[in-house]
Amino acid sequence: MEPVTQLSFPFSDLPVELALLILKHAAQPNFSQTETYTSKNPYSFALALCLVSKEVRKTVLPEILHTVLLPQLHNVTAFMDALRMQQAYAQQDHQFKFDYAKHVRRMWMGQFRGSLPELSLNGFGQMRPGMDLSPLAPVLLAAPSIAVDFENLGLLSGCLFHAWKYRADSHEDSPALYDPKTLMVTGSESTTRQWSPYTKTAHGAAFLASISHVISITHTITDSSRHHCRSGRCDTGSKNYKLPDWMAQVPLSSLQTFSLPIPHSAYTLAECELNGTDMKVELLTFSVSKLSSIQQMRSSPSDHGLLAVSRPRSSFCILCQDWLKAWACGLGS
Repeated sequence: MEPVTQLSFPFSDLPVELALLILKHAAQPNFSQTETYTSKNPYSFALALCLVSKEVRKTVLPEILHTVLLPQLHNVTAFMDALRMQQAYAQQDHQFKFDYAKHVRRMWMGQFRGSLPELSLNGFGQMRPGMDLSPLAPVLLAAPSIAVDFENLGLLSGCLFHAWKYRADSHEDSPALYDPKTLMVTGSESTTRQWSPYTKTAHGAAFLASISHVISITHTITDSSRHHCRSGRCDTGSKNYKLPDWMAQVPLSSLQTFSLPIPHSAYTLAECELNGTDMKVELLTFSVSKLSSIQQMRSSPSDHGLLAVSRPRSSFCILCQDWLKAWACGLGS
């Protein structure tokens, strides 16, 4: 039996710039991994690299923070703890201080099946005494792309309220509180009251006005035709698609494009969500500006939220149970 030859690479002999470039590439989270995110943390290798040295940590952190996945409650609380630690580092001018808000570009907040401890909001988004959202608000709202489940609209509203209040208390006079954003909404649609903090407050209205692109991966339990291509056609020959109820009711004055999943199946998204089965879908992206007067979003008692679109801009196929992975790999970027 031949002895095993161990190969070594003189990494330390490389120029510093090249070594850091290699580390930066190696630190990119493997969101396309075959394993589930619960069985293998896609950030695990990058987090291990952070322990090598201060300079390596400074190089690796932007790769970790570019896309932040918070699918469960414990992920949110851990991220909040990290942000509080960074606040303490900043006050001490510690060598490990790092501006998270500057590097977070995309953030996913999943279905928590619960609420954050001590977080309490009334129907109009006013925070009651309790949880301090000051660490999370600037990081979340600085991200150009946000994905949020219907169950967590309250958390997002709380961050909006905190940012608005801080701006008023500090007498800041910036021209825009929120930069143009992509908003992805997931989960089961519920009552419109969840949107009251956005439609009936100044901070909520300002946020809605900042949204330029929407991806709606939503369904209602009783909706039998959600996301299905309807058989009817308008005079121009365009296909008719059903707009999600929440989009028909929420004012999105700056919306330029929106994307909807159209199933390649006889089943609805809601049925597949309930059964936990995968379904091949086509994600169609529509341009609001190219819709004619006949093709604008419209509603009636018998056909709420119908719109007619003849030429979707782009499409591709994904599985409806893999929205987290699809988003992490670049959906909506």
